[in-house]
Amino acid sequence: MNYTISQLEIFPDELFLDLFSYISPIDLYYAWHGLNCRISAIIRSIQISFDLIENSNENIRALDYFSRQIVFLRLSVSNESLDFRKLPNLCSLIIDTKLTKKQLDSVQPSYLPHLKRLNFSKWSKNEEILNEIIFSRHSSNEQNIPWLKVYHLPKLPSYFLTNISQLSHIQTMIFDRVTSCDINLILHLQPTLCRLKVTVVRWMSEDMMLTVSLNNKNFQHQYLIHLHATMNTCNRLDDLYVLLSYLPFLRSLYIACDNLTITDFEQLAYVIMTCTPQLNSFNCSFKQTCIEPIEKLHCMSPLFRHMKLRRVEWGGGWHYHCITTENL
Repeated sequence: MNYTISQLEIFPDELFLDLFSYISPIDLYYAWHGLNCRISAIIRSIQISFDLIENSNENIRALDYFSRQIVFLRLSVSNESLDFRKLPNLCSLIIDTKLTKKQLDSVQPSYLPHLKRLNFSKWSKNEEILNEIIFSRHSSNEQNIPWLKVYHLPKLPSYFLTNISQLSHIQTMIFDRVTSCDINLILHLQPTLCRLKVTVVRWMSEDMMLTVSLNNKNFQHQYLIHLHATMNTCNRLDDLYVLLSYLPFLRSLYIACDNLTITDFEQLAYVIMTCTPQLNSFNCSFKQTCIEPIEKLHCMSPLFRHMKLRRVEWGGGWHYHCITTENL
């Protein structure tokens, strides 16, 4: 009997791997898994990114099947039966919902040794117990495990307010909403922090800001080299100037803010020159209602020479101008 080999069978593994990278885990499990031994073996060899958006039987079966292959997991719905200990190769975890105490307790190096990025879109008192694990030196140093490197929170956890010792060696932290006072705590308690991304809001009076500045007059952070700051502050960049005075080793700076005047640009150029002498990468996005001559800005600092004036169209015929280094 003559057997004809299908064209699918002579596909190289590389083509299957490329194809499967565009297919969701659910479709991989129900449409491709089990077709034949070769395809099943290829599916078993790939890394899986899983977004749990509903607790359907199909999703749960696929999640369980790929548990040891999942490197990225986003939880958009609560699932009390999910056991993180069954995800030993997880590298990135994004949590948009509440976790059980058991799930929180399992977010630690002994169960998730490869976890590098942890993201909470919401934060409550229940999650505070997690910080005892994350910021414990026992977790990050004494076990000599290259554990969590990026930690993203919506706001400063109360753990920072009650802890007086230096925290673990997380390299990158991201906060959706912090004050200048919060940033002071972050920098003081994490002396080896390398990258910080924040949206800064103002909840302090002028007198309190002055007190914070005077109390930290001689403070210098030795390791922070990348700062990404979105300024939602009533006084534009004043809070940022105080922060930059602590960062003499900063190499990369991104600033987003609204409605800067020509005086603001002049002061920013001066602060960058005097406070951050090692800065070699500057990017920005300044939404403007008053258009400043871009050539004038270019002359203020070598780092401003990449600034461009863009007209950004909104729906309904509205538009705004933006001074930016980005390609809009």
